[in-house]
Amino acid sequence: MKVNRLRGASILIAIIVSAFVLGSIANATAHTPSGPDAGEAKTSGTIGGTIFFDANANGVQDPGERGMSGVAVHLRDAAGERIATAETFSHACEGLYIFSGVLPGNYTVEVVLPEGYAFTLPGRGAPGETASTIDPISGRSTGIDLTPEVIQTMDLVVRDAGLVPAEG
Repeated sequence: MKVNRLRGASILIAIIVSAFVLGSIANATAHTPSGPDAGEAKTSGTIGGTIFFDANANGVQDPGERGMSGVAVHLRDAAGERIATAETFSHACEGLYIFSGVLPGNYTVEVVLPEGYAFTLPGRGAPGETASTIDPISGRSTGIDLTPEVIQTMDLVVRDAGLVPAEG
């Protein structure tokens, strides 16, 4: 549990720094929520993750496996409608994407597969590791049930994707 919190905090700090440096955050809504600093409860959440090159195809981002920049990621609502698009960072936090200001609801993340790549196997890795969670057939994550409780307790809901060279 401590490892998960530390990883989440590290990713969140890296994302915030990158956001200010690069300005690459996709706002999922036109709504700009008031933050906890204003004495109000958080009303929107953040969904993000890492798109990485999985050199050994084990589904986990191992040391030396870099994030992939310039990969498009869509946030889709429960009806499957695209509500926001982000592109993975290309500098300081290479491979990271983030959707901020996401209101409560059900979502999926869809990674647009770059030409010449395929998805690695999902569902591997220990808690706290950067591990692929994208279905290799659909390019989408499992559902994200972003409830008010999740928004209050989690700074970031993570969905990562590992990519490997396409065969053939």
